[in-house]
Amino acid sequence: MAIINTINEARSNRRERPIPSAPGVLGGFVFRSDLILETGDAESDAPNCKLIEQQPGAVLQSHFHIVDQFQIMVAGEGLLGKHKVWPFTVHFAAKHTGYGPITAGEQGLHYMVFRLGKDSGAGYLPEQRDQMKDLPRRHVMGPPVGSLSDTARTTLAHTLEHNAIAAQPDGLCATAYQAPAQQTILGPEPKTGRGQFAYIAAGSATHDEQQLVAGTVIFITPTEPRLELTTGPVGAEILLMQFPKITV
Repeated sequence: MAIINTINEARSNRRERPIPSAPGVLGGFVFRSDLILETGDAESDAPNCKLIEQQPGAVLQSHFHIVDQFQIMVAGEGLLGKHKVWPFTVHFAAKHTGYGPITAGEQGLHYMVFRLGKDSGAGYLPEQRDQMKDLPRRHVMGPPVGSLSDTARTTLAHTLEHNAIAAQPDGLCATAYQAPAQQTILGPEPKTGRGQFAYIAAGSATHDEQQLVAGTVIFITPTEPRLELTTGPVGAEILLMQFPKITV
């Protein structure tokens, strides 16, 4: 059964967290809201999801995680490494792959984080490099998709489909859909990957007769049927991410 939650519901656990800073790194603070709480351990493939609101000018130094993750930039702008990011940039980083720093611009930078397995917290680089396992490094980032107004979206003649991260042989992929009203969005076959997250970035949709508003996250296991969404009266912008089936 699909796991569904929304940013509005997660606001109840929103809390402020300082960003640890290295010498010469500004630091700052973020707000964190958990949509799907962490459970299990790093090997469990249990889904979890959070919204990070990195405040203007804050810098999160380069780091790694012990689980695979996707990130979607959903508001504001900034830099990931040397690359400019804004909505809806999609980034994938495999476990024990370093990336960053993440630098928030003048408007701040808000991003959704999607993981399979419970993380132990960021391992900062270079201070904790000795804790990185000797695994293949992999991170992939697509170009920002951008967002349409409700008016522009409703006048679309058909659904626009963008390869935010092109499909890989092991199932890794991310697709952004911009669709007018009453369109059917059908995700990839779940068994081709290790789990899927869908994020409704704008507009609304229905799934199994349940109304889903902007800010909704859905998780689909590899054993479930393909995700089917029907867009609402002003259409929808939906991002769908699939984790690779096999990782070292």
